[in-house]
Amino acid sequence: MSDFEFIFMADCQLGAYATFSGMSNDDVTGYAAKDMRVEAVPFVEGFEWDAARYREAIRAANHMRPDFVVMGGDMVDDPGDEAQLEEVLRITALLDSNIPMRWVPGNHDMGADTVVPTAASIDQYRQAFGPDYYAFDHGPVRFVVMNTVVLDHPEEVPDELAQQLDFLATTLDGAASDGKMVVLLGHHPLFLAEPTEDDCYWNLPLERRRLILDLIDKHRIPLGLAGHWHRNSIAHHGEFEMVTTGAVGYPLGKDPSGFTVVSVDRGGFSHEYVPLEGLS
Repeated sequence: MSDFEFIFMADCQLGAYATFSGMSNDDVTGYAAKDMRVEAVPFVEGFEWDAARYREAIRAANHMRPDFVVMGGDMVDDPGDEAQLEEVLRITALLDSNIPMRWVPGNHDMGADTVVPTAASIDQYRQAFGPDYYAFDHGPVRFVVMNTVVLDHPEEVPDELAQQLDFLATTLDGAASDGKMVVLLGHHPLFLAEPTEDDCYWNLPLERRRLILDLIDKHRIPLGLAGHWHRNSIAHHGEFEMVTTGAVGYPLGKDPSGFTVVSVDRGGFSHEYVPLEGLS
């Protein structure tokens, strides 16, 4: 029996289905060339398709009774769309008040252009969701939330990068002193297949990836969780396991919409991807 369980969700991304709707077959082929599997469906507006899946995920969480839920970024598709944000917060309020929600920033939540963060876009995120990097304890584990959007593209906010790296080093040293296991939570996977793989849109740049991997090695961190790829991946760096979860919302691969359930006990961690289809 596990000591506790939590749910890691990512990419409910209200508005994504509409963004990908109305495409031609040539558009679909173009996205396939970018490693994104999309479907040619009639044009729609709004975000009901995505919202329905997020509501189903919240209903499932209320039934499963995890100790807490993590939303791993890309809560909205358009960071400037107030209606998308309001609906995300409204649906999240349906989560049982005894089950905390922990937010992780995604590039669609914080990037002014959905990629590169600025001082203003970071402030906008903090006003809506709270801190963008932080740590919290649950049982024997210290969970460390990273702002991978800044780690991915720090060019407009170098001071934010320096402050976050200082926070990570100090927090991980503190976890070691306190005898805590550590789990890293972020939006972007550090890597999808190999720790030294080439840079791409879906992973963190190797220049800063190496900094995080050095911290992982120093502190013998066993687990990291991320989203962003909109499909599942499990990869390793020594004893560290990088788990990338499929999207609650619009999939970009063969994995259906869903989330990851993580069980924690003194022997370590286990996890299972749970598709939304059939949960009801």
